[in-house]
Formats: sequence, structure tokens, C-alpha cells
Amino acid sequence: MRMRWPSLALMSLALALVAGCGPTNNGGGDVDAPSGDPDADTTDVDANVSTIDAPDVPIDAPDLPIDAPLPVDAEICGDLTCTNPVNDGCVPSEICDNGTDDNCNGTIDEGCLCTAGAVQQCFNGPPGRRHVGACVDGMQTCQGSGEFREWGPCVGGIAPQNAEPCDSLDNNCNGCVDDNQACCVVDLACPAPGSMPDGQPFQNYVINGAMFYSGAVASWQWDVTGGPCDRLFLTTTTPVVQSFTLTGANTSMLTIRPSLSGDYTVHVRITTPTGTVYECTFIIHIAGPGLRVEMCSDRTATTDIDLHLHKPGTTTQWATLPSGTTNGDDCHFRNCKGSSFTPANWGYANSPLAECSGGPEGASWTTLGYCRNPRLDIDSIDDNGIPENINVDVPQTAGTYRVMVHYWAGTGAAHPLVNVYCGGHLRGTYGAAPDVVPNFDTSGSTTGDVWRVVDATPVVVGGVTTDCTLAPLHAPGMTTGYWVTNTWTY
Repeated sequence: MRMRWPSLALMSLALALVAGCGPTNNGGGDVDAPSGDPDADTTDVDANVSTIDAPDVPIDAPDLPIDAPLPVDAEICGDLTCTNPVNDGCVPSEICDNGTDDNCNGTIDEGCLCTAGAVQQCFNGPPGRRHVGACVDGMQTCQGSGEFREWGPCVGGIAPQNAEPCDSLDNNCNGCVDDNQACCVVDLACPAPGSMPDGQPFQNYVINGAMFYSGAVASWQWDVTGGPCDRLFLTTTTPVVQSFTLTGANTSMLTIRPSLSGDYTVHVRITTPTGTVYECTFIIHIAGPGLRVEMCSDRTATTDIDLHLHKPGTTTQWATLPSGTTNGDDCHFRNCKGSSFTPANWGYANSPLAECSGGPEGASWTTLGYCRNPRLDIDSIDDNGIPENINVDVPQTAGTYRVMVHYWAGTGAAHPLVNVYCGGHLRGTYGAAPDVVPNFDTSGSTTGDVWRVVDATPVVVGGVTTDCTLAPLHAPGMTTGYWVTNTWTY
């Protein structure tokens, strides 16, 4: 519990006024109330302080009007109004590519040209409140093709709220914490941005709600919102499946088991035995190292769509060489799993076992005692709500990796979605609505559709991936659209 109090001088004055109040003979107090009863109304609120029938009390402060009784047991909080709020920072014109609604018209970076599939951080609020208080950036993706590309809606993040819910945070992001007259006593301490540690895919992320609220609780309710693949699965899986699992969603201790990188929005609703409801919403970041490519689709339960990653510096064909042997330059389900008999060997160092032991191939990696690079952590074969992902924990400096998606088995059109993470941060999303991949409708182990997605060039500094450059791929001679064929050429 946190209590907020006014200045010492004001407290002294208020206490002096209370001590000086007693029964009066002018009809303002209860003359029949027993002496010393602290609950009796013993203050004549309309009387001048100098006429109160009590021993003189020296008061050095100017006379103050008293408009209401001041109970002895009341909390004295003073004025909790924000006296110096941040400036909203609105300007007449939009500034491109900063992810901010500079002109405060409700749209971010409107009229700004962008590269299809590119992702940038964005903020759903006035520019002056960005990175202030509880506010956190979301993500927006460049949509459209040709000369009509533009930044899409800002998804995720935490925008300014209209009111302060008394949770030890600056929820309206005006520079003042709990600036609400109701926030005299604050029992809730929600996590502030940056206070929650980063997690990793395939490792438990435990959140103890008792750290936010330590009082008596009748019920706990947790819910979590994931990234692009999880948002796709919400509307395309039956029953609804997410890439992460939750344990203890109705207890004080929540365990999240993520399989994908990205930002996860966590919400908890705490109900006390008296029916009071407290709520916290915050974001945790799950970050796999290096280059991480993730793929999902709108038809995971009825199709087998495979993710491929090509080694830098070569242009050999995908999957199988003309000799009929598996191409080691192409990391995919045949040669990049922990159980692969002849693994792809790109000359990269192995990673510690902790990077892969928690995934579906964990038993195989544990037997090896390490994680290979590159590697396929998840292989989805007609699995409802299961994505695929390929990792290179320490990618080649200045090396360009090509991403491809192949329709192996199934019938009818499917719409794959590819996300590229560099250094734990989402840098590109390809195939997301409304820009779904067209004509991806023919399957076959050797004749199925092949979508060449993007060339990714990571930025590696001191063995740590900090960013990447992404170049979406188009059919030869084209500058827009998706490159889909049924041939295996690079």
C-alpha cells in the first residue's frame, strides 16, 4: 500500500484545526455529544476560526476557508492534479518514417512511401507522450504494392489511457503518476515499461502476480496476446490454438511457454473478496539471438508447407541437387532438425544446448549435447496452429540469406506468412493481410509452388546480431508483387 500526503505545513495546519474544534453554543456542533468521541460532528463548518469555542491555538498560516468537515481518521492527500503535464508535441505536418502521429490526426506516417513488408515501431498517441510513463510502442507493417505502398495500422503496444486507474503508473503518459484524486491510497503496483526481463523461445517465463498486489484475492484471470502468427491463428484455427501455452492462468503465478520471438501483451484481472477489481497490462519481450525466420499459414491443419533458408554465397537450387542428393546449402526439414541423419554443415559454431533443448526436437538436441547452426526448431506437418522456424544464432557477417516457402502437400489455396527477426526484433512481415500471397495453390514434393520471399543480410557486431537489411523478392523484371513459381531454381 502506498499513501500520498501533502506538505508538512499543510498537515500541521489541518491537525491544528481538528484539535481546536469542540462543542459550540451557536448551533454548529452537537452539544450533546460525549467528550472525546472522535466520530461526533464537532466542527462548525461555517464558523470563523477565531470564534471557535476552544483554547486559542496559534496559527502562523493565513486563514483558510473550510467548506466541509474534516474527519479525524481521513487520509489527507492534498491536490493530486498534474501541475506540469508534458506537451502533446503536435506539429502541422507529418514527419515520415518515425512511427509517430506528428500532426495528431489519428494516422501514423500517412503519405509516406515504404518498402513492402518492412516493419517499424510506432506509437498510438500524441508524439510528446511517446516513451513517457506506461506507454509502449507497437508495430506497423508497410502494405500495398507499386506506388501505393503505405504504413498500415499500428498494432500492439500500450497507448495513453483517458484516466489514471491508481496502479503506480503514469497511464495517460502525461508525466505524472496516478494524478487522480481517487489515488490517495494505492494498493496496486503494475510493472513499468522495461521492468520485466526479456525471455527466450522454448523457455518458461514466470510472472508472480503477488508482486503487483499483495492483498487478499478472490480470483486471478490472466490472458496473453502474441505476435503476427498468433493473431493469424486467432481467426484461422479450429479450435483456436496459439503458439504459446499458459499454465496457472487462474492463479497468482502465471507461466508462459513461448515458441516464437516477439512482443507479448500480458493482462491480469485481480478480484478481491469485496468485489474490487484491479488490472495490469504490460508487455514482455521474447528474443531469440541472431537471425530467426518464422513461418505460419491460414491452413496449418490441412496442409504441409515448409520453410527453407539458403546459405549465403551460393546460388544452388533448392532442396535436392540434380544428382538426387539433399542440397546442404538449403536448410529445411530434411537436414536441419536435431534428428537429421546428414545435417547441413555451413561451418558455423554450435550453440549452447539451452538455445534449443526446450523445443519439439529437444530430445534429439539433448542427445547431441548442443544446438547446430543453422537449425529447424519446429517442423509443422498438418499441425493445427503450429508454425515453423529456422535459426542461425550467430549469422555470417554481411552474409545474405534467402528465405523460401514450399507447398509440399495439401489441396487448395493457402496463404503463408513469414516473419523475420534480427537480434530479437521483428524487422519484416511478408504475406500478411491484406497483402496475402496469391496463386499459392499447387502442392507437391517436387512440383509444389515455391515462394521466394526475401533476402536478409544481418548486421553482426562482435558476434552479436544488432539489425538486418531486408530486400523483398519479386519475379524477374518486376519491382512489385510476390515471386511464386513451381521450379527449384535459386
